[in-house]
Amino acid sequence: MASKAYTVLGMMSGSSLDGLDLAICRFRVNTEVEWTLEDWEILASSTDPYPPQWRARLRTAPVLPGRELWRLHADLGTWIGRRAAAFLADHPQYPVDLVGSHGHTVFHDPDLKFTTQIGDGAAIAAEMGLPVVTELRGADVAEGGQGAPLAPLADKYLFSAYGAFLNLGGIVNLSVRQSDGTYLAGDVSACCQVMDRLAQKLGHDYDAGGHLAAGGKLAPAVTPPLDALDYHALPYPKSLDNGWVTETVWPLLKNADAEPRDVLHTFVRWLAGKIHDDLLGAGAGAGHSRDAVQTEVLCTGGGAHNDFLISCLREAATKAESGLRFVVPESTAVEFKEAALIALAALLRSAGRPNALASATGAPFDTVNGALFLPTKPVVAG
Repeated sequence: MASKAYTVLGMMSGSSLDGLDLAICRFRVNTEVEWTLEDWEILASSTDPYPPQWRARLRTAPVLPGRELWRLHADLGTWIGRRAAAFLADHPQYPVDLVGSHGHTVFHDPDLKFTTQIGDGAAIAAEMGLPVVTELRGADVAEGGQGAPLAPLADKYLFSAYGAFLNLGGIVNLSVRQSDGTYLAGDVSACCQVMDRLAQKLGHDYDAGGHLAAGGKLAPAVTPPLDALDYHALPYPKSLDNGWVTETVWPLLKNADAEPRDVLHTFVRWLAGKIHDDLLGAGAGAGHSRDAVQTEVLCTGGGAHNDFLISCLREAATKAESGLRFVVPESTAVEFKEAALIALAALLRSAGRPNALASATGAPFDTVNGALFLPTKPVVAG
């Protein structure tokens, strides 16, 4: 059997602006008959927090004039390249073949056929002296897909023991394996972006462990405006733009006639119910599954550390007798699933193989996404 190991650095900048997630992954691939992933592992990982000035620059990106946005694109690429090079220098025992960088999403409007992730791949390649894959959504959008979520690629190849998945990031998305092996997926609603903003109104950067939300009480008037949002009634697959969170959801909660702690408590309970119901609608749960796997929901992303959110999800499943079991894996998988996903997507792109699943994005077929930047000269360490 012809198999080869590839070592790939994957990098993810999430919508909650915590920082840059980096994961060095090793993939063993069999290429004898068809591209088959035999096994994989995360060799080293880290989160490089954004300094305050970078967080501020990225937060203003959607309203920058074109020239300034393109400058930010170049500057971010240089910063990512330097931080990634420093990370690799700390792990010389893992020489990397390829780099994948998602970049930071500024705009995402697949209905108008565009999506924008900044962080110039050419600048990253120049700083690192390695081939770099970026722009991992564009081909899918050009073919009529949502360009999101990308997570089902990892669900299929890296976490196939499970049949249903939640990525509890700035925006929460789900994916559920169907009986034919395809994945139905999409963005559910706002998640950590909103919870962080509410926590900040209470003097905290974020709601560690969900303790702030757990200490609140239900404010019933908060939820009807959320239920009334048109997006929440759309069928899957579907995807969200960060602007929808800040311009549509956040004003409803920021201006709610209730204490911030109670708004946070109510939002988390509402979100858990919405996620649970959407999972059932997508085919998860005891009433739909062909085997026990579809009842286990793998939870990753920053929100998986929110004990109150996870407890509310489990409470919703118990109340509905749906059979769903929400599983939070060990910490590395929780925190670096998306970085590993980007590493895998970059590897598939370098092999000319599809790295976005049509069943998850709504495109007419699986697409090969990504721009490959080659360094003009290698960077010599030290």
